[in-house]
Amino acid sequence: MDAILLNQFGSVTELQSVRVDRPALKPKQLLVANHAVALDPYDVKFVMGLMGEAERLPLIPGSSVAGEVVAVGAAVTDFQIGDRVAASRHHQTYAEFVPVGQSALAKVPDNLSDVTAAASVLGAATGYQMMTRDLDIQAGEKILIQGGTGSVGTTALQVALMRGAEVYTTANSRNSAFLEQFGPVHCIDYKTAYEQTLSGFDAVLDSIGGETAVKSAKILKPGGRLRNLSNDAQLEDLSHRYQIDAQNSFATGKGDLLQELFTLIAQGTIKIPIAEVLPFSQNNLQQAHHALRQSRPLGKIVLEQ
Repeated sequence: MDAILLNQFGSVTELQSVRVDRPALKPKQLLVANHAVALDPYDVKFVMGLMGEAERLPLIPGSSVAGEVVAVGAAVTDFQIGDRVAASRHHQTYAEFVPVGQSALAKVPDNLSDVTAAASVLGAATGYQMMTRDLDIQAGEKILIQGGTGSVGTTALQVALMRGAEVYTTANSRNSAFLEQFGPVHCIDYKTAYEQTLSGFDAVLDSIGGETAVKSAKILKPGGRLRNLSNDAQLEDLSHRYQIDAQNSFATGKGDLLQELFTLIAQGTIKIPIAEVLPFSQNNLQQAHHALRQSRPLGKIVLEQ
């Protein structure tokens, strides 16, 4: 099969087209003919060498897949050949065929494109998980979402609004109009000292960490909840200092949660911004990785094959 291999960290030119054998399936895995992959910040940082695992190189990177089931493992019970599915998985998705564990897969609704499905499986699914599970946002609560223009943030703020929360989000001030299309969101310029004027928040979702986590802690009321996606080591100290519940959270990558999100997207309740769709090729993948090192578009870049 065709695949893109990362030989070593660094330049985008290390992403090279190769021919490799189709993956052998484990009993609870399915083989998916890959129709679309999205580029996530994790993918970009991994190729740059910022996410570790050098001992595993060379490997096929990529963390999203949307396509059609073409083979099933002996212990698979919930899917069959011909199903349209999507999932996030750790590497191996820059390829013609992708093995995926059945617990990570969700069926793609008929009115949802492969492009939108692929764009939803990591960042959007994480934002949905944070609002519905980790923070469990309730009606009437006041919440701040750090970094509202990313895929985690745009989905999180929509889910929080759907649940009846009062939603604030930080972003570059020039992106206020983009964020306000999702509903009555209070946009805060992330460059300002907003921690000196905001207070009384019930919850904060922080995907940045560092000084941003400190600012997040300062605006929470006692007992408020802070969930951080950057594996920040200072959260225990912040919990004691500000009398809050500050914890690191991580995406579970579970198919049942993704299935819930797909239902909302198919209904039009949640919107997934797409910045650009390109044919899947070595050159386009390299160029997209290069572009994402320079700036972040408002929406996902997706490669379709």
